[in-house]
Parts: sequence; structure tokens; C-alpha cells
Amino acid sequence: MGEQIPMETLRGFVEAAWVANKAAQWPATPADEKAEDIWFMPDGAAGSLELRRITTRWTKPQASSTERGPRADFFEFYWADLAEGTTVEEVWDWIQILLLRWPSQVPNGLMGIWIALWAASAIILIVSALALSPWPGGWWHAVFAIAAAGFGYIMKRLISPYLGDVARYVRADPRNIAMRHAIRERGLKLLQDLHDTKSYERIIMVAHSLGSIIAYDLVSLFWATRRDALVVHEEDDPVFQKLRAVETAAHSLAAATDANRVDLMQAYREAQRSLRLAMRSGGEDGTGRPREPTEEWLISDLVTLGSPLTHAPFLLARDAKDLSDKIGDWLFPTNCPQFQVIQTEQSRKIHDRPAPPPTAAVLGPPQGLFSYFLRPPKTWSLHHAAPFAAVRWTNIYDTHRPILRGDIISGPLAPVFGAGIRDIDLKDLRGQSPVFSHTLYWALAPGGGPMPHIDALRKAIDLPDTPDSALW
Repeated sequence: MGEQIPMETLRGFVEAAWVANKAAQWPATPADEKAEDIWFMPDGAAGSLELRRITTRWTKPQASSTERGPRADFFEFYWADLAEGTTVEEVWDWIQILLLRWPSQVPNGLMGIWIALWAASAIILIVSALALSPWPGGWWHAVFAIAAAGFGYIMKRLISPYLGDVARYVRADPRNIAMRHAIRERGLKLLQDLHDTKSYERIIMVAHSLGSIIAYDLVSLFWATRRDALVVHEEDDPVFQKLRAVETAAHSLAAATDANRVDLMQAYREAQRSLRLAMRSGGEDGTGRPREPTEEWLISDLVTLGSPLTHAPFLLARDAKDLSDKIGDWLFPTNCPQFQVIQTEQSRKIHDRPAPPPTAAVLGPPQGLFSYFLRPPKTWSLHHAAPFAAVRWTNIYDTHRPILRGDIISGPLAPVFGAGIRDIDLKDLRGQSPVFSHTLYWALAPGGGPMPHIDALRKAIDLPDTPDSALW
């Protein structure tokens, strides 16, 4: 969020994810070349003449030491220009919505900042009222007037450009619809163009702060538009078999205990990876059925950094129950995806088809599926709210204590959006942050010191495309 300069954020991110990441670089580089080299190249998929694709040399292969891995291309989805023009009135409207709710509707982690927001709002209103009052206050009146002007300047120049982005994007207010539509359309076009190039086998989405809400929306919306990619025409297709495997793994994870949760999470994420590999052209090993770009699903991972989605009951709904109701209505996809059982109409179509009776393996887990029978003889489809059947979701956050140590904006996402999300708390890796860390998720340590947050980021991005059992 905020008025970012095109490519400025991406350049620093690539330094952490590639340039300083020797473990991801192909080691057999000729002596006259540098393995960490990058190039800024014009690319129509970038969506703007202000943007460039950053391309790398060859990556280290996942398993073989004799063949180099693919190059990595980094794109920036830039949307700050579409969020211009936020008014102070719009920010105040949103702040009022946040304030005017019962304390029981405020998450525990936000209670302190909610009270502080109330106190700040009250002070601003009192000072403004005193500054505008007609009573003869002498020099005190001038002080109140200067303070009120200062508050106004801060709101217009510092708060509105940042909080304004959040206020306008998370609210489906008539004044915000056009902006939300423009941001999503640009993002969907970028994903569509990357699929259409036929140049890529995998797309990793990394998103920070408000960008994580936008990225979550884009994954959800793009999945719903990829109808051809979600359809499986044969029950002996590898995609169908991988689909049933990830559905089974999801049920196991849903019933996990503290003793086996780590192993079941790993099995579920490996099943997600296998399904996604089967959904690309050529399948998992490249020798399978060729697919047209419209039939492919290439997004492998969503990596969220400092995500305010942890406060979704506060930001995207009235309270936790309202969010739960919306998730139940499939407005917000979860990881694991929502299950649906085979009901009467579906069962009738399955058993009346001109084919042998379905086996238990075909029908899948009786507790519910991410898919449904589409039409005879053997065509199934994943449902529209199941992108995380094929997309691994890793969330990196930094526990705060108190407000200005760590990242109060971030937090765990598994309690909100499902047990399939791998939450990584940086506090567990390197202790409590001594500073406000919301903008430091890809900041390199000066002097090359230990960087557990960078190690976690590189694992989450996983350029070599590694199974979870070998990664975590």
C-alpha cells in the first residue's frame, strides 16, 4: 500500500530472493559469467511501459546435478496508480466503520490499537471543535487551530495515501467499485498473459501487506475463470487421480491431532503440488497430454508477508460469525477448500451414465469433495472455490509486542482461512523483533549476518519446486 515507485520494491526483493541466494543458482556457470546476474527486460506481460521483467541466469535443479534448472523471471504487479485520489472523507468513513462496533467484535490482537484509534479520533475531534469554536481563547485558540491544521495535514499527506488504499479496496462501497475492478482486471490480465506465453511451467505469487489481500482475490477470481483447466474428462486421467489424493489428504489434515499434524500438513501440501504439476501441459513429468494455455493451471504457491488477512473478521466482515457465514457461502475460498458431498442429483447422474458402476476410488471420500460430476460419461470438475486444492499457501508473519516491536499488521492465517496454510512466525526463528518490522520481510542483513527471515522467505518461494518433505 502507499505510493510506491514502479520497480523499486521488486528490485530489493530480487536481491534477497535471487542475487544473494547462492543455493538457488546453477553452480556450473562459466568463469566469465556470474551466476547471480539479472537483466531488466521490456515485456508486454508486465502491463506498463514503466515496468520491466527481471530475468535471471539458470537455477539449480531440484534433484539432478548434471542438468541446469530453468531461468526465473520476476514480474511486479503494480497497482498504486489505480488507487490515486483517495479523499480524507473516505478514510474517515472507513475509520468510523471500524470504530462503531462492539468491543466483542474486535479481535484480541487489535484491541489495543482499536482503543488507541478511539483515543486519537476523540482528541482530533475535540481539538478541531475548540479551534473552530467562536469563544475568545487568545493564544490558546491559535494553538488549537495550528494543531487542527497539523492533524489535517497528516491525514491528507501521510495517512490517506496509505490507509486510504486499504479503506477503498476492502470496502465494496459504490465509490470504490471502479478502483477495485480496475485493480483486479489488471491483475487477472497479467496472470492470463503469463499463461498465454507458453513460456512458463510455474507461477509463484508473493504478496506483502494489502497486496496479500489483492493476491488472494486474484488467485480466487482467476481460478473461477479457468473453467477448461478445472474440467477432467476421464477418470483414469492423472489429474483425476491426483485430485482424489489431495481430497483424501485434506480430510486427514482436517482430523489431525497435535501429534500428527506436521506429517499430515506435509502430505497435504505434497498432494497439492502433485495436482498442480498434473494440471500443466505435459503433466507431472512433461510426457503427458499437451494442454492449451486455457487448459493449464500454473500458479503453484501463494506466499503472503505481513498480511492483514489475519484480521479478516475485522476488515472484511462485521465479526467472526459474519466472516464464517461468508466462507460457508463460498465467498472466501479456504485452504483446505470447502467440501461438498455427492447429493441426490449428482448421484443419479453418476449411476445412470453409460459406463461401469463407479468404484469407491472414483466416488472419493464420502465426507465430501472439492469436485463434482459434470456430465456423462466420466467428466468431473473442481468447484469454483477450490484454488487451494492446487496452490500451496505459506504465510510469514512477525508477532508484535507491544505495538512497535514486530508487525502488528500481520498474524497467523490458518485459524482464519484453514489448516492447510503453513504459518511461519519469525519470532520463533530469531526471537522478538526489536523494531517495527512490517517492511523488513526481504531486507538483507548488513554485513551478511544471520537472516532467518530471508531463509524462511526463500523456502516459501522455493524456486527449485521442492516437495515439502525435502523442504521443511
